[in-house]
Amino acid sequence: MGNLCTCFSPKTPLKTKKPTKRLQGNPQTAPNSSNRWTRIRSTRKEFKDNHDELIREQALAAAIMFRQHQQQNGSASGSFPFDRSVSLRYPNGSGSKKTQLPRSSSSRARSLTDPLLQPHQLVNQDIKLDDLETNHFVLVHGGGFGAWCWYKTIALLEEGGFKVTAVDLTGSGIHSSDTNGITSLSQYVKPLTDFLDKLADGDKTILVGHDFGGACISYAMELFPHKVSKAIFVAAAMLTNGQSTLDMFSQKAGSSDLMQQAQLFVYANGNNHPPTAINLDKSLFRDLLM
Repeated sequence: MGNLCTCFSPKTPLKTKKPTKRLQGNPQTAPNSSNRWTRIRSTRKEFKDNHDELIREQALAAAIMFRQHQQQNGSASGSFPFDRSVSLRYPNGSGSKKTQLPRSSSSRARSLTDPLLQPHQLVNQDIKLDDLETNHFVLVHGGGFGAWCWYKTIALLEEGGFKVTAVDLTGSGIHSSDTNGITSLSQYVKPLTDFLDKLADGDKTILVGHDFGGACISYAMELFPHKVSKAIFVAAAMLTNGQSTLDMFSQKAGSSDLMQQAQLFVYANGNNHPPTAINLDKSLFRDLLM
């Protein structure tokens, strides 16, 4: 019997596992449970903070609307007007939709150099277009630009009920012409003068010129005085009698001026005559645009 027992006995002694200490709860999820509760508490805190911020914003908006209501009813007479933030603008219900110029969709944050009154606050007034001498604006771009540069102004004026025409001068924008062949102001302004020439008798316009476009609208005003109601010079050249715009630009302010260094004047009519065009030195583009 002893031999029989030894045949069935294992060759090596069996190893018994020592009992391990059991963790409370599920052992697989226990290590992550503390992180989970931390995230839950953090989420609840963020929700509470956002909720409090929303309540503060709603309270501020309610106070502003209440103040406006008081001012409209005359109960706040004698008090100082409530200066709202530029980020809180409400439409004026008293004006007509056709005569209001909306704000640009690309409005930015207020800067210290900005005026106290925004431009749209000056033009959003009760304007009766029928009472105006003309509601037709003709926009003339500056040197090196085209009609495309007026895209924001065109949208604002058209939504205000005005008629707008932006002109591409010779060799500018989509006007197909060799700029090296332009030797006179009359040749450069020809698209504008052709447009005014085709207007019916009695039709008047409001000319708007920027930069070099100031000289262009001055030239057009002399040719068609009966078709120009007003002229607006937006940072534009206003010349005296007998003065040339390019000749004015050629008077260098100083050799250290980077813009003056980058300007290369072209004298297609000879060096004894005023310059006919301006080129920019490409090697100075980087410093000029920085």
